Amino acid sequence: MKIWNKNRRGGDAVTPQLVVLIVLIAGFGILLYLLFRLNLGGVTNKEICHNSVVLIDKTLGVTGTLDCKTNYLCISGGGDCEATASEKIKINPENKEEIMKAIADTMSGCWWMFGEGKLNYGTTEGRSVKYAICSIIEFDGKVQEKIPEISYTEFYDYLEKTQKDKSQTYLEYLYGVNKVSSLRYYLIKINVDQDEIQTNQKYSIITGFDDNISPYPDTVLKVYIIPTLETSLRIIQDNLVSKEFITKA
Repeated sequence: MKIWNKNRRGGDAVTPQLVVLIVLIAGFGILLYLLFRLNLGGVTNKEICHNSVVLIDKTLGVTGTLDCKTNYLCISGGGDCEATASEKIKINPENKEEIMKAIADTMSGCWWMFGEGKLNYGTTEGRSVKYAICSIIEFDGKVQEKIPEISYTEFYDYLEKTQKDKSQTYLEYLYGVNKVSSLRYYLIKINVDQDEIQTNQKYSIITGFDDNISPYPDTVLKVYIIPTLETSLRIIQDNLVSKEFITKA
């Protein structure tokens, strides 16, 4: 009888601890939510998105929702793209490396917004894939005229050889490897040897979170650049897996 009473007291003691833990998590989440929503100093859409990802991760999904918008980018050699473009990067239309840098920086911004593979903004319940279209890139007429295409081979070679900052290359930052030859494991949606970036087309920069990525050990999808018209075709073609686009147009 004493043993039963002892176990009962232990069980009763757990309940208040759980309540306190839940209250602390919820309180912390509400505090972060309020701070992020104050928009002090003019927070950009990219920062708002990143903050919402952090909030979900830190509160284990108890507080907050993703607040991420797709950016519409014009890579311009001096002309204009569609009126829907919300950002313009001016480059020398005859300099291919400037174009590749603009794309690499956009991919890096996407990777940062969604936590650089360190934050959980997905779900552990069921089989689901969440896709984020960070940016849609368009090239103006001058770029199309001077640089009709960029092969994925030369673009990923650029990522391998070019420093993003003093400590790492673009390839190291985006994929955690220092050689393009090591990417075959990660690039499950593109073919580096065959695909090309055609400047007369629009391209989407995407990332995502996959709870059903087996046999791959990582639940965080890497960053990809794919033709916008083929976005729905390049994602995992498994009707048993639910798919959701989590960015707002």
